[in-house]
Order: sequence, then C-alpha cells, then structure tokens
Amino acid sequence: MATESKEEIYFAVCNAILKMEVAKGHLQWTLSDISRESNVTRSLIYYYFGKEKDKVLEEAYKFVISHIFNMERTKTVGIRERLRTVLRDVKNMPYLFVLYYLEKNAGTQFGKMINEAEALLMKAMKIEFPTLSEVQILEIYLKELGAIAFQLPPERVDDLFADYIKKN
Repeated sequence: MATESKEEIYFAVCNAILKMEVAKGHLQWTLSDISRESNVTRSLIYYYFGKEKDKVLEEAYKFVISHIFNMERTKTVGIRERLRTVLRDVKNMPYLFVLYYLEKNAGTQFGKMINEAEALLMKAMKIEFPTLSEVQILEIYLKELGAIAFQLPPERVDDLFADYIKKN
C-alpha cells in the first residue's frame, strides 16, 4: 500500500468496510474483500483491527465516528473547520453518509454510536455557542447534514455559517 500513516491505513480500511457494508450487506463481506478494496494486507488489517469481522466493523465505526464528530481531538476546531473536514472526508469516504442515513434510527450498534456522538456534539456546540438555544444548535447541525448531503464544496462553508459567526 502506498499510504504510510496509521490514520491513512485506518481511513482506507474503514472506507472499504463501509463500502462493503452497503454493497454486500451487514457482515456479508470477508476480510479478503476488505484487503482487496483497501489495498491493505490482511495481516495489517488483523494488526490494527483484529481478525473477527464484527470487531473489525466495530473498530471501523468507532474510527469513523471519532473522526467525523471530532470526538477525540484535543482542541476545538469550530463548526466551519469541522464541516470542511467532514466534507473532505465524505468526498473520500462516500459510503459514510449512506450508512449514517441507513443506521441512525435503525436501533443497531452503529445507530446507537451515532446517537451518542450526536448528543456529545450538541453539548460541545452548546459550550461553543452559549447564547444559542437548543433549536438554533439543532439548526446548525441540520445545516451541516444538508451541506454533506448536497456535497457542498468546502470553500463555501463560510457562506453557510455567516449569520452564526457574526452573532458569536
């Protein structure tokens, strides 16, 4: 594989897992499928993710949620930069949004993880924008989801949030 960093390997493998989940169905893929699709050796997948498909899928979900919802970053990046990052990531990992849509309210493990991450994100946004109501914070989040579904170019993010940036 041409990529070198752990994050690049995770990204490639997670993208392949998400693609296989959509294309073949829940856990209907093999680790060989993931290896082929991601161009990462099975041994490296085993090393980073384990050998059991359900654990590999869980690790992929954790990585994606952490990455997309900015759960483990040490500094606050703000809504504009977070959305730019998400828009770039979804462009490179298009099955992410499809699975988000399919799983969010399905009562699955991934759906529960999404809902927990969203709740944490809402709390973080309330801290970032203490003068906004819960409804206004939800509006921001829904705007972000709309931007992702619309495939808004990252350079247009400032236009999207101009009103909120002026207020806070």
